[in-house]
Amino acid sequence: MYGMGMLDSGMSMSLEQYVIDNEIVAAVRHSIKGIEVTDETIDLDTIINVGPGGHFMSQESTRKRIRTAVWIPELFTRDYRTEWEKKGWKNLFKKACEKVDDILAHHKPAPLDKDIAKDIREIVKEADKELT
Repeated sequence: MYGMGMLDSGMSMSLEQYVIDNEIVAAVRHSIKGIEVTDETIDLDTIINVGPGGHFMSQESTRKRIRTAVWIPELFTRDYRTEWEKKGWKNLFKKACEKVDDILAHHKPAPLDKDIAKDIREIVKEADKELT
């Protein structure tokens, strides 16, 4: 997506903003993926068995599908305010700063394939010729 990490109309970039924007994109991607509607996902038998006033969290079929149906944010909080306060009141920017620090300290990117790296060097070489 264009504009991720940008601040000041693209005049500056922020790693923390990039991490926040990545979280937003993940939420949007999950939303536009939609909800799969099949006999299995509707699970009418469980609905009938649980009945009015019951809850589905104790049902095996719910536990089986909950991770694919519900998007779990990494930075955004879904806690009630009292829980959020107990956890130290970390705001979104502080969480993004910690995530950036963790990525910079621990991420080990896989090396580019040698042929791809060669192609990129050629592209840069040709671009340099055009600029000089």
